[in-house]
Amino acid sequence: MSKQTVLIINGRDTRYGSAKGALNTFLADTAASHLKEEGFTVETTRVADGYEIAEEARKWQQADVVLFQFPIYWFAAPAVLKRYIEEVYQHDTFYSSTPEYGRGGLLHRKRYLVSTTWNAPKDVFADPSSFFNGRSVDDVLADFHFTQAFVGLTRLPSISFHDVIKHPDAAAYAEQLKTHLNKALNI
Repeated sequence: MSKQTVLIINGRDTRYGSAKGALNTFLADTAASHLKEEGFTVETTRVADGYEIAEEARKWQQADVVLFQFPIYWFAAPAVLKRYIEEVYQHDTFYSSTPEYGRGGLLHRKRYLVSTTWNAPKDVFADPSSFFNGRSVDDVLADFHFTQAFVGLTRLPSISFHDVIKHPDAAAYAEQLKTHLNKALNI
């Protein structure tokens, strides 16, 4: 019997320079394989490959947990993932109108986690004298997290991989991701 259903959304975008999405696809595939081995039902979407809105809504309704895997472009999710959210997060499926702004999310009891890849080195976060002025990765991604809260999702701890262009280590990232998923999902 399956533990839970996890929807993995691969938000890679293949249109930019040397970044073709191979690392994020590798990490999304690693997560899918690992979770299947642990007894989870896994659904996947590669947003850059296209999607049907009704099929995505079905996947979301089935999912207990959503894993967003994406690279950071200009301190945010890639445009292809932003477009996915704008097209798929439909009124009366993901959220509804309520008297109090931001409290109409319809995906309560569902959780999400974020796994991101950055060209920025890890040491520029949480250092008040660095570029990010002491902000964490999650602080930088606040708009993404507010979007998920708006539709009612509960945030699980994020994971991020840094300096991935200059000093990539996909094998180490894969092991770190599996360990993170084990802890976040109580495997």
